[in-house]
Amino acid sequence: MAQLIKLYDYVSRYELDVYRYPSQFIRLKKQQWDNVSLAWENNSFHSVMKVSQASDFKVEDGNEKRSFLTRFKTKRLKVAEETTDQNPLVYEAAIEDKELQFPFTTIPKTIDDLKHLFLDYIFRFQIRWASSTLREKSSVDPSVFRDRLLRYFVQRLPDHYLLLYRPVFKLKNAPVELDIILIGTTEVYCMTFIEELDETVFTGSKEKFWVARRGDHEKKLLNPVLSLNRTGTVVQKLISAGQMEIPVRKFIISRNGYIDYPFAPYDITILDKRTFDDWFQRLRNASAPLKHIQLKAAQVLLSHGLTTSYSRSEWESDE
Repeated sequence: MAQLIKLYDYVSRYELDVYRYPSQFIRLKKQQWDNVSLAWENNSFHSVMKVSQASDFKVEDGNEKRSFLTRFKTKRLKVAEETTDQNPLVYEAAIEDKELQFPFTTIPKTIDDLKHLFLDYIFRFQIRWASSTLREKSSVDPSVFRDRLLRYFVQRLPDHYLLLYRPVFKLKNAPVELDIILIGTTEVYCMTFIEELDETVFTGSKEKFWVARRGDHEKKLLNPVLSLNRTGTVVQKLISAGQMEIPVRKFIISRNGYIDYPFAPYDITILDKRTFDDWFQRLRNASAPLKHIQLKAAQVLLSHGLTTSYSRSEWESDE
């Protein structure tokens, strides 16, 4: 799974130590997969299941109230936070290991079912993991968990890809909203997606608006080159300032439609229904360990991330 290292303007643990958390996430994920797959193979899957679906919350008079177990966990986190003021490494590893333990509520019938369940849990965990630190957690909009494009990238790409999903950067004391940024081992990909109903044809031009047609229906949309160039320019300047030699490439993508843009700028690659799958499959098939230049590029970009955060004591349910 691609690693989500920055999400909108949410706080991210990767901003604190990008050299540590990518490898830690890979280790935790592998460890948890080994546990659940072994339990399933040995017919002892009940050992990794949630004891009761109501164990975290009890419903009284129509209101959700925290059970003793949840209050205990919250208290433990607060104690850990107080303790880390004196020794920040004492509880951190234990808490983060505990976070990646999934309370399965059903027993999968096949290994493929288990993989799908595991991917779903990992996706939700990724969002929580990428929007928090040991001490802080952003208030994540519930719609994020239903974002199909985000899920598409996180669940389908290998662990060595680092994803910044529509991050907000702070440049010259002003917030700048960017498009999707994917950091690979040899290239940085800046991507803008334009997607309407299936088989929509997008006609590109240098004007402020493009035209989207499907049958007899026609609508205008803001020229995606504008936001893509903003993202590409920001990323390239930061990479260059960090004295790194890693190419920055720009893409306009429609997975379910067609893009007709005969005079596209030379530095922009167009991918649509005819070409996207082959390109994406090449990304998926790439096998490589995390590289230093990749982590350095992530560090440089994350250092300009804008964050809005809350203390752990203000945590609420994400879903």
